[in-house]
Amino acid sequence: MSSDIYPKLIVVQGPDPGQETELIKSEIIIGRDPAVDLVISAPGVSRRHARITLQGSGYLIEDLGSSNGTFLNSQPVTAPVPLNSGDQIGLGRSVLLTFEAPQQADIPTREAEVARQEPGMTLMEEEIEPADATDFHAEARTVPLKRGETPPAQSVEPSPEPAPPPRQEAEPPGGIAQTILGDVQEPVSDAEKVPPQLTVVVAGGAPQTYTLTGDVITIGRADDNDIVIGSRIVSRHHARLERVNGGYQLVVLPEAGNPVLFEGRPLTGPRILHHDDKLRIGSLDPGLMVTMTYFSPSEAPAAEAAITIDFAQQTILSIGRDPSNDVVLDAPTVSRFHAQVERVGQRYRVRDLRSSNGTFVNGERIDGEVWLQPEDTIRIGPYRFVMGYDQLARYDETSGLKVEAIGLNKWVRKDLNILQDISVVFQPREFIVVVGQSGGGKSTLIDAIAGYRPATHGQVFVNGVDVYRNFDAVRNNIGYVPQKDIIHMELTVYQALDYAAQLRMPPDTTKEERHQRVMEVLEDLDLAHRKDVQISGLSGGQQKRVSIGVELLTKPGLFFLDEPTSGLDPGTETSLMHLMRRLADQGRTIVLITHATKNVMLADKVIFLARGGYMAWFGPPDEALAYFDQYRTERERRTSEIEFDDIYAILDDPDKGSPADWGERFRRHPAYQKYIIQQLESGTAASGAAVPARVRAEARKDGRPASTKQVSSLRQFLILSSRNLKILTRDRFSLILMLAAAPLISLIDFLLAALLGRNPFDFYEGNVFSVMIMLFLLTVNGVMIGALAMMREIVKERDIYKRERLVNLKILPYVMSKIWVAALLALYQAAAYTIIRHLAFNMPGGVLEFVMIYITLVLATMAGMMIGLFASALAPNPNAAPLIVILLVLPQIVLGGALIPLPGFVSAPTSTRWAYEALMAITGVGSDVARDVCWSLPKEARDALTLEDKEELGCNCMGLAMLNPDSCNFPSLGQFYDPLIDQPPPEEPPPLRPEPTEPVLPPRPVQPEDQSDSVAMAEYFDALQEWEDEATRIQDEYRAEVERYRADAEVYQAEMIAYQTALADWQVARASAVQPAETLVNQIYRDMGWTFVDKRDPVAFTTKVVTTWIAQGVIIGILFVGILILQKRKDVVA
Repeated sequence: MSSDIYPKLIVVQGPDPGQETELIKSEIIIGRDPAVDLVISAPGVSRRHARITLQGSGYLIEDLGSSNGTFLNSQPVTAPVPLNSGDQIGLGRSVLLTFEAPQQADIPTREAEVARQEPGMTLMEEEIEPADATDFHAEARTVPLKRGETPPAQSVEPSPEPAPPPRQEAEPPGGIAQTILGDVQEPVSDAEKVPPQLTVVVAGGAPQTYTLTGDVITIGRADDNDIVIGSRIVSRHHARLERVNGGYQLVVLPEAGNPVLFEGRPLTGPRILHHDDKLRIGSLDPGLMVTMTYFSPSEAPAAEAAITIDFAQQTILSIGRDPSNDVVLDAPTVSRFHAQVERVGQRYRVRDLRSSNGTFVNGERIDGEVWLQPEDTIRIGPYRFVMGYDQLARYDETSGLKVEAIGLNKWVRKDLNILQDISVVFQPREFIVVVGQSGGGKSTLIDAIAGYRPATHGQVFVNGVDVYRNFDAVRNNIGYVPQKDIIHMELTVYQALDYAAQLRMPPDTTKEERHQRVMEVLEDLDLAHRKDVQISGLSGGQQKRVSIGVELLTKPGLFFLDEPTSGLDPGTETSLMHLMRRLADQGRTIVLITHATKNVMLADKVIFLARGGYMAWFGPPDEALAYFDQYRTERERRTSEIEFDDIYAILDDPDKGSPADWGERFRRHPAYQKYIIQQLESGTAASGAAVPARVRAEARKDGRPASTKQVSSLRQFLILSSRNLKILTRDRFSLILMLAAAPLISLIDFLLAALLGRNPFDFYEGNVFSVMIMLFLLTVNGVMIGALAMMREIVKERDIYKRERLVNLKILPYVMSKIWVAALLALYQAAAYTIIRHLAFNMPGGVLEFVMIYITLVLATMAGMMIGLFASALAPNPNAAPLIVILLVLPQIVLGGALIPLPGFVSAPTSTRWAYEALMAITGVGSDVARDVCWSLPKEARDALTLEDKEELGCNCMGLAMLNPDSCNFPSLGQFYDPLIDQPPPEEPPPLRPEPTEPVLPPRPVQPEDQSDSVAMAEYFDALQEWEDEATRIQDEYRAEVERYRADAEVYQAEMIAYQTALADWQVARASAVQPAETLVNQIYRDMGWTFVDKRDPVAFTTKVVTTWIAQGVIIGILFVGILILQKRKDVVA
């Protein structure tokens, strides 16, 4: 019915063009929410978008904080603005309305509008007997009454079951659909004629359903209430329902002792109820919780139906989180500009706009654009679009996800199956608890359903998506909290969630959006007041809440938790289970493993697994107790009520059956048909999979897809690096120890300098062996301290890494975020080693040598850091990391080449070998030896050389020349120096004159022949006398000469002996100085000659040092690749 006395809103563009709506009420709310006055289900329209208010004789329009804005004649509405007839109202970019007003005299006043309202109906309770104190079920008998009437005597029984919402009939074609707002109503559909219903369930009791037909309906424990709930946690007068706008709102009364919870939060004011809203009256005892579910048949079809998106005149439909898109999707996993659907003639194609979490068509992630066919499914975050012939149907799957697991088996070897053909169905917003015996496969089952460790046989569907085939499509809708906390204890609560949000949310998420989401999660977890507290300072339950908060950041619809109550006290465990109940009520499907059964009654369903992976029960927890109670003895049933702890004893009793028997019994129980088979059959169409009695469909063994295009590698690197630095600065003791380690160890140099002297490289005071050990220890210090500093960096985050890896973490940014911190520490520690070494000892060289030593130690320390990171990546747990480091560092010491002479190929893999070689070369130890041509000769040739040969060949580090520091500056050779070697050889005495020869006597006179001749004989005797005298003289002179000669010979002999003695001493002095010096150099040259290089040869020197640096770089690179491989291996290791 239409009238000309009321203003109208006419739809020009949007759903149902031409639709007219008369403004009968004084206040009209426009939006997408079914509870508002004018419902416009169109993309870009917020749930409560705008408000039109009657003021005096005119109307005002104002925006209610909508996402896409309200426009009046193309101008944005920022404050209440008067409306004039003919004004055009824009709701975002997709809906355009025209305001038409009659003449002023025809506009009804507020009083006239109120006077036209008809009296409503109310619901009154008949007088009944007081309920039994032990009866916790709600009882009520109701009759509809008009206001002011007295309740009649007869009663009406409660409805046994909620009335299913009637099917909507299609509107006949032709004409313009018209909706009139207010109490004057047009004819309504059959669904709108069916009144709402409220189903009340006390834990452990049967549901009671009540039809709501009155204007005010009271709820409480007292008999004078319309709905009586006989539970001690319900106050006598607890709440009331008030009719508003064709529905109901719930108001909690002041005398209510326990709060009424909606989505886990106490109601602090009236709450307008919508279809399928769940309200709970809370209690610390899960067996007393009261659940009230509101059903609105008039809202049910709209809630279940898809939103239709029409292209109208557009050829491109943009989809994303930004308000400027044609279709705005408000979800953390949706990019600001995510995708677009383009119409090309009569065909359509979808294009992914390089979104973070991807666009999926029929479960497959697309890269670029894909042409669409009718009935193709597009999935963007938690939203699903179905392509029609000329429009899109949008389905919102944010309020919980339905899970169907079919025929799961897990064969770990040919003769061992640890999941025995398990099938289950989890409905949206259900809280599922998984309990069972040790070895029952609880974690295996959850991991198989979540897709992280797929079953070897079977299928898992989440809202119809095959998890094993299209895991990437549902990855971001799944949250998983392992048993160990996945948080860094050094961060504050806010910092931990903020860093997790940076990693998981799209990179185009603003800081304000991220902050808002973090604060929302903190509010949900009741941790907002503790947001600046370091996590290590929280209680165990609060730490677990932070772990849960990390997963809640992206609003997953499906949530798995592996024994989150482990290690918590009973009170904290109860609080955590209530939190899980609340999270499920907020629209999540929660699946939780626990050994504590005290609070199982909080769950909607419970899975009980027997040993070997047999499912002994799946269904409501109260039914589970009744099911297992029948297997107890009569005496046990009379003695005490069954509790969940008793089920363990029942399953452990071999007389009551084996695990296989329990599995088979449950398959024959009606609960198996009701909660599994019937649910799977009803969901077959959605999932597209047949459901035989025993499904053994082969599932893909590796459910993980290729890596996702989440946050870029660079951005992840920056986020992780910032987090690492924050953790490092928060753990002050570890930071101080890490920074102090290198200087403290280096201070030992001062002790060594006091004991060994400050001049170990000196020709006279130095010691080459001390030099070698000191240089080698310098490299060992760098490697060892570096390895110890990094040995826990990766393994301490093992569980965090695995979870973040499953979400979106890339290996390279993660490893690089560790390495650059290690590099920073290596620069610092190497500086400490170098500076303190130069302060403690007189090191050779100048600035160049200082810099080169620093670079060498940076590389050695970095290699040690990499060894530590490698050990950390290899270690299965933090306790194993130190032992692995020891196993890796010991070869660096033993095989480094300084302690034991080893072949080059043996010591080559050690970083200490190359660092030691570089330090020996830079400091110049053996530089002059390397320059000496004599040392390049074969050993046999060297041994044959005399001192004179060596001097003749010009050997600068062999023979006497090696004892001269200007010729051969080699540490400790000065101790062999003898001053005698610098003195000239002794002077040889002059040679002895020749021995005198025996003289020749003159001829003897001849006796006269005539001896009688006296004259002749006298003359003869005179001559003979003269001859004898002459001969005597000659002989005397000869004998005198011989005596003189013999005296000279004795002197000469003495002089020669003295000379030869002096010469021998001189030669011995030279030999005794050269021989040990040569022996020392020969020993060092034989064992360490590979470290010698001639520093005066710039090419050879530079090549030597650079080669050692490159070798260390190669070792660092190999360790880096090893770390990447070990981290990648964690993706496939269970």
